[in-house]
Amino acid sequence: MGKFNLGDSLNLNIPDSFKNLNPFSGRGPQAKLGLDIGTRYIKMAMLHASSQGIQLSKYGFSATPVGAITEGTMNNPEAIGEAIWQILTHYKIKEKRVLCSLPGRAVIIRQVSIPGGLPEKEIKQATISEVERFLPFPMDEMEYTYHKLGEISQGDVKQQSVLFVAAHKDSVQRRVEAARFAGLESVEIDVDPFVILRSVMESSLVEEPDTFSQTILLLDMGASATNVSIIHAGFLRFTRIFAIGGDTLTHAIESGYDATYLEAEKLKMEKGVAVLDEEVMEIDDEMREIHEMISTHLDTLALEIRRSLAYYTSKYRGESVTQIILTGGGSLLRGVGRFFEDDLGIPVSFGNPLQNIPYIGDGDIQSLARLVPFQGIAVGLALRQVPQRMLARYTIDVGIEPNYEFGSTAQAGGAS
Repeated sequence: MGKFNLGDSLNLNIPDSFKNLNPFSGRGPQAKLGLDIGTRYIKMAMLHASSQGIQLSKYGFSATPVGAITEGTMNNPEAIGEAIWQILTHYKIKEKRVLCSLPGRAVIIRQVSIPGGLPEKEIKQATISEVERFLPFPMDEMEYTYHKLGEISQGDVKQQSVLFVAAHKDSVQRRVEAARFAGLESVEIDVDPFVILRSVMESSLVEEPDTFSQTILLLDMGASATNVSIIHAGFLRFTRIFAIGGDTLTHAIESGYDATYLEAEKLKMEKGVAVLDEEVMEIDDEMREIHEMISTHLDTLALEIRRSLAYYTSKYRGESVTQIILTGGGSLLRGVGRFFEDDLGIPVSFGNPLQNIPYIGDGDIQSLARLVPFQGIAVGLALRQVPQRMLARYTIDVGIEPNYEFGSTAQAGGAS
């Protein structure tokens, strides 16, 4: 079985109008700064590779300008660019070469099967022919890339499995524009669902190689969506994205109390809790009120995860998930790990993208510690450009299985 590593290039093409920003040609110096432009927060991480291993040399964090991203769509690149510039200035980050990524809801990811043995020049056209009917936009409006995953058999017929990744040109262009407004000179773009695996799985679990013989569910709870990925024996098999995230809970509190978003977010962080039904009467009145506002959404997310698990075990008979790794800003909700552990009946642990990456900068280590759950994508992006000889020593590769499946109930309706 062939293995496509997550560290391999997954770049989407930069639009022609930004060719001066160093398109994804693989030429020139590689970016070191990972930039995660999230719905609620902008995060940065810069890694340094030395004889001491992989180290974090810089980090940055700021709120995303209000209204700059709504329902997965970036609609104010200039405001985001200004916020990025302020982070660069405040945290004294001088690196101009940057990697950023698109959220899973803004991309189309499909595994397709094409005839085996095709010459290289025919693989592209065969792949496009297979995926074109599934795309929400015409091909000339999309930026895309594709990679061979390996051979698969359908009966007695050998076929080539190909991973196809695409996004609307506006999605790519707006991130490039935001970086340009911040004064950044070089931009590369990856895809969130793969990036988070690089930091939380490949790097954080390197000291637990036995984990890679297990079947793991990675639960990444972001602001606008939750990514669910299943990895078996070091291969990504399955990804689902659900339109329930931290903001879903905040909006429920906002509506319940007729509060502003910021007031509701503060209440969620201070009084929000995920508890079991039999424990509801043990918490104070305000926590109980907030629990009632958010519990329906948590129950819905748990139900979707159970359905995904049922589908997986029906397809891969005899296999079951043995561990859940929880990450993302949503994992900060009090009691959420225990809630999922009880509901799903599977042990839950919390992912730490900096578990094996020491900080060598001069910033506030206590502030960094509080930001760890938010840093998975920024660190995963920066990890991609660490020299391969270092990655081989300090990480364990996750590959993508030829029969990989991707699905999203959170697909953005337009450009992101």
